[in-house]
Amino acid sequence: MNRLTLLVFLSLATPALAQPPKAFTQTKQPGDVETDPIRCFWKTDRSSIVVGERFTLVLTCGVIDTDKIKAIVDLNQLEPSTIGLLPFEVVKGVRHEDVKASPWRYIQYEYTVRTIAEGLFDKELNIPSVKITYHIQSSIGGGSTGRDQLYQLPPITMRIASLVPVKNNDIRDAAPNTFAEIENRRVRATGEFVAAAIAFGFAVVLLGLALVRVVGRYRVRTPASERPLGLGAVLRGVLREARRVREDAEGGWTPELATRALTVLRIGAAVALGRPVAQAIVDSHVVAREGQLALRKGLLRSRRSLVSNATTAQTIAKSIANVNGRPMNPRTEAILKELETSLSALSVARYGRDAKLESATLTAAFDNGLSALEKLRTATMWPVRKVGSLTRLSTEIGWS
Repeated sequence: MNRLTLLVFLSLATPALAQPPKAFTQTKQPGDVETDPIRCFWKTDRSSIVVGERFTLVLTCGVIDTDKIKAIVDLNQLEPSTIGLLPFEVVKGVRHEDVKASPWRYIQYEYTVRTIAEGLFDKELNIPSVKITYHIQSSIGGGSTGRDQLYQLPPITMRIASLVPVKNNDIRDAAPNTFAEIENRRVRATGEFVAAAIAFGFAVVLLGLALVRVVGRYRVRTPASERPLGLGAVLRGVLREARRVREDAEGGWTPELATRALTVLRIGAAVALGRPVAQAIVDSHVVAREGQLALRKGLLRSRRSLVSNATTAQTIAKSIANVNGRPMNPRTEAILKELETSLSALSVARYGRDAKLESATLTAAFDNGLSALEKLRTATMWPVRKVGSLTRLSTEIGWS
């Protein structure tokens, strides 16, 4: 039996399948529908093809899908890689999303098909009949699953057209282009190449002008030997000196070490606040005074830059409290607070009336300041600085 006819009781309220066999002979109730559990059909985008031509073949199946009765189809046999359509070849295929329209659920596959067999010119060729396996699943009377059934799609006929006369014994594909078309394409290609070369030349000229403007904007007119050190060089020198102070302090703190520690912390705090740092370019034999940090400058003609700043813990506190109504960057604020704490502790120990150089307290305070300097160095690197400026800009504009 190739097709199973079922009574689908859409308004059924009693578990009929759980009753004795006589229950299957009950009369229909209003609203009951008699239908096949599965219906399938083919559809093509054309009825005539040539050998090797690709065409679209669509398979659509409607299956019963209600709360009480469902038709479960074995879809593996319909996949593009497994379906058999000889002598046609399935090149590719896709399954579309199912559509539910109670009591039906519609399944659709779209295949791209061709045939490359010989001797089929000017003939009619059937897309073979396909057998679909399914079974019925019922939830009536505690639920049950029926045995496997077969549904057979009818074949569909395709016409294989001939593109050559009957007496020809082979096919020759001649190029469709004439000499005139080839010449026109060559001339057009030459013109486009010349236009591209001219546009590229203008681009190079504009790029050169832009580079000249950029270099001229940032070029310093003073001699190279008199130019102050950049921000990165100053922070690198401050970090080197801070690490030396930390190593020297392992044997105990002295007034000289406290002075050196205050010097690097003041310079770092000035950089964090965005204030200028005083620099004096001197010869290498000039000795730095108290509060100055000597940094080497230049490779061939070695000179020194004496860097200093008078920033104090009170200066930092006032700057944090008065930021002109604009919110301070949270990272910068955290760094400044750490530097403020370190400067306050070291200043009291160095210049207070009852100055006591307690090693444990000063070491902890300076370690806190050294950590803040390292964070400051990271925050002033170009990639981090660029990201931070873009973030502030987006906040001011109101971007989310």
